[in-house]
Amino acid sequence: LEVGDGATLLSVTAIMCLCELLKSAPHFNFRSNIMGVVVKQMNNRQNDEVSAACCGAMEALFASDGQGEVALEGARMVAKMIKDRNFSVRAEVLRAFLALPLRVHEDEAQAAKLAAEANKKKKKKDRETADIEEEMREGDATVNKITLARAQADTLHSITLTYFRILKADDLSDERVAELLPPALEGLAKFAHLINMDTVVDLLGVLKNMLKRVDNLPLDAGLNCILCAFQTLHGPGQEMQIDQKEYIDPLYSLLPRLSTESD
Repeated sequence: LEVGDGATLLSVTAIMCLCELLKSAPHFNFRSNIMGVVVKQMNNRQNDEVSAACCGAMEALFASDGQGEVALEGARMVAKMIKDRNFSVRAEVLRAFLALPLRVHEDEAQAAKLAAEANKKKKKKDRETADIEEEMREGDATVNKITLARAQADTLHSITLTYFRILKADDLSDERVAELLPPALEGLAKFAHLINMDTVVDLLGVLKNMLKRVDNLPLDAGLNCILCAFQTLHGPGQEMQIDQKEYIDPLYSLLPRLSTESD
């Protein structure tokens, strides 16, 4: 289904219907097929209305998926599209990740996997007890939490990998990459408290290298880079006791640009 500059009313209406169907029935049998069409049209550069509707549908899907598995599938599709198109996507596509209600730390997800294995062994031992029904209900709740932890951890890994690909691009001044830098840094600032210490070290190293050439970055990207660094240092990076001067000095160098670059 192609919706371009000369899109007919029927094709636009069809896309809008798919967006509404995805939002209202995310567990529909043909969800993956619908999601594939919607994700592709998120980056429609010929029809802003279609692009906005598709981005909005994915954001609604991310925000409402309580179990995390549907959101994981959608996040992987979006991440794959960004990679396949070599960053040639609208910033709104990447910004859709911000709607993800991620709250499970990577280390907690690993603990959940161990708990799942222990839970399976426990259920075998308790299967013949008199209160088996009650234990089964409790077991189901535990499995739901474990499923959520696994899905959110995999989602976090997928979007973090996408963010890092953008930050580690060979040419940050490339128009395609420059457009994605602000939402990528905004996303990392939001989810930095969930990543493990090894990833924190890598992230701070990337940000430090970016700030060495902060004057060549777009103003919003430079400010988001500093914000991301501070969010990380005051969150998971607190234990590292890093001198914040490395991130404060670039902030001062950007202040004169605030008065000349209104946007």
